[in-house]
Amino acid sequence: MYTINPDTVSLDNMIERGTEFHGHLGPFLVLGIRMGLAALSELGSRGHKDISAVVRSGSRPPVSCLADGIQISTGCTLGKGNISVLQDGVPEATFSSNGRTVSFRVRGSIAEKISKLSHDELEDFSWKISRMPLDSIIERL
Repeated sequence: MYTINPDTVSLDNMIERGTEFHGHLGPFLVLGIRMGLAALSELGSRGHKDISAVVRSGSRPPVSCLADGIQISTGCTLGKGNISVLQDGVPEATFSSNGRTVSFRVRGSIAEKISKLSHDELEDFSWKISRMPLDSIIERL
């Protein structure tokens, strides 16, 4: 079975795979990838079958792009039934594995910054947040 080691996986590779899957590079995709990798690390999961996610992003872009990043980084998929998306429109997710749970939310300052970016600035900002310290872009709930 394929596994994901959050300590050794290439973030750039995850972002490239996510961009191919999603169709374009955007900040909520990168935030979802980083959130998913943080959950794997904290829960000691290797993804795919021993983890589940509940994403509160809803189905309206751009915040809904968070769910695609979480799918890429955790291996949770709609087909396996180990991810669900609630229609709350909130950039937040809860992950469960091996009887443990952790929840993360995109920091309000980051979501606000994204909302003010022009379309031409989104890709550059996506790469910028891929390099920012994790606790400066997401918070644990």
